[in-house]
Amino acid sequence: MAKYGTEKFGTFKYGLGGGSKAPENASIDGIWLGFAVHKQFGHEWIFQVCPGNGYYGTRLGHLYQKKYAYIVPTSINNIEGQPARDAMAEAVLNWQTVLTTEEKTAYNRKAAKQGGLSGYNLYIGEYIEANA
Repeated sequence: MAKYGTEKFGTFKYGLGGGSKAPENASIDGIWLGFAVHKQFGHEWIFQVCPGNGYYGTRLGHLYQKKYAYIVPTSINNIEGQPARDAMAEAVLNWQTVLTTEEKTAYNRKAAKQGGLSGYNLYIGEYIEANA
């Protein structure tokens, strides 16, 4: 089985000029699955559809189908990552049980000023940085 990052993603542009021929990336063992198929099929293939963003050879606004092999990482529970996992568990527990409503509100306000985050995510990130 291939390791993460070693498989090359295939792409197929949907829309004008796509033709009626079934693309390889939207089929399993020659069985046509349709356009814009996404999800995991067993422990064999993962399908994803994403819009082109104008980078890496994609055209803005066009949909691309990706098909790649299901991969199980070989080192999920490594020693180097354990401090970060422990800090994450502590941070979540603190948010749920230790922080007061006023402290949570303060984090929500701070996060709103930064944009794109919730107070919960901001607190978790700061806690992990300080304690991992």
